[in-house]
Amino acid sequence: MTINNQQGGNKLPIKKIVVASVIGIVVIVFLCCIGSLVEDVKNEEIVVNQVPITGTMYVWSQPGMYAQKLGHTTKYHKTEQLWFGAQNNGEPIPVIFNDASNGEIFGSLRVKLPTDREHMLRIQTDYNGMDRLMNDLVRPTVVKVVYASGPLMSAYESVSEKKNNLIEYITDQLNNGVYTTSVSIEEVIDPITGEKKQQKFAVLIPDSLAAGGYRRSEKSPFDYYGIEIGQVSVSKIDYEERVQKQIAQQQEANMLVQTSKAKSLAAQQEAIRAEQEGKAEAAKAKWEQEKIKAVEVTKAEQEFEVARLEALKANEVKKRIIAEGEAEAAANRAKVAAGLTPQERAEWDYRTKVGVAEAVAKVKLPTVIMGGTNGGNQTMDIMSLKFATDLVEKLSK
Repeated sequence: MTINNQQGGNKLPIKKIVVASVIGIVVIVFLCCIGSLVEDVKNEEIVVNQVPITGTMYVWSQPGMYAQKLGHTTKYHKTEQLWFGAQNNGEPIPVIFNDASNGEIFGSLRVKLPTDREHMLRIQTDYNGMDRLMNDLVRPTVVKVVYASGPLMSAYESVSEKKNNLIEYITDQLNNGVYTTSVSIEEVIDPITGEKKQQKFAVLIPDSLAAGGYRRSEKSPFDYYGIEIGQVSVSKIDYEERVQKQIAQQQEANMLVQTSKAKSLAAQQEAIRAEQEGKAEAAKAKWEQEKIKAVEVTKAEQEFEVARLEALKANEVKKRIIAEGEAEAAANRAKVAAGLTPQERAEWDYRTKVGVAEAVAKVKLPTVIMGGTNGGNQTMDIMSLKFATDLVEKLSK
């Protein structure tokens, strides 16, 4: 069968027309399906591919080229940042603290998806996409956990001593489940008015068998899907005007208390320093006196020893002179007995006494008299004179 060409008179066979049409359709289909033949997975992606007819699902978490087999792909980010109010992304999360103060928390956190097939197929089945996962699971869970963390502290504690605890509570509950708490009523002193008041506190219940060491009211849904939450950051907390004024007053009161404590501590340190300096000065003065005393004692001992030695020396000299005088007197008596005339005897006695006196005068007696400080020289002169007189009289006999 042919088709006539009226202008050229040429005839086109129907078979060629059919073949050309089929080839054209195939080319069009190929061009339409070329995007479903191969998938290029990037390093930051996780791709879930579902092949048609069989419905088989593949999870690709490593970068590279994969045969898509005309399948339908869903792409996820390995990590995603969730913002709540910070940097004008998302809404801040409302919170109520244990002193009935209201606030809004601004911040962000990092969501890390699993790379194994089992958990990713759960996510794909339940949420079928990154947007639904973040909006239907992650954000509601974060809001719930942040809201549950508020009663664990007061508004003032959230900006002071428990600021870091707030981040710790949020991170722990997101990964391990919401806490089970008990209510404790305690009597506290209002830092502003100074009056006593009753206040309720949410208290964590320890449980050694539970994750993190505290009892949980439920498991974290992130655990079921293998999702990890980290890098929780609280950039700021907005409080209602009444609470802001109260916090400002508490901070001012605490500052006054700290200033008072600092002054008191400084005064104590100054007193301790003054006491130590006084003790040091007293010890120094004492040792100065001890040093003077030691010098004087040493000097007195030296003088005493010198005097003692001089006295011993004088005594020995005295003994020698006496012995020599007695010997000479004995010799003279022998001469007299041998026949000296009275005139010779008188002259001999005179010379003997003069010689003895001169010898005694040469004797150095001790110049230090222990037991007195005045009239030492006069006393020594008198003693010397008496000593000489007694000695002469003794030798004359």
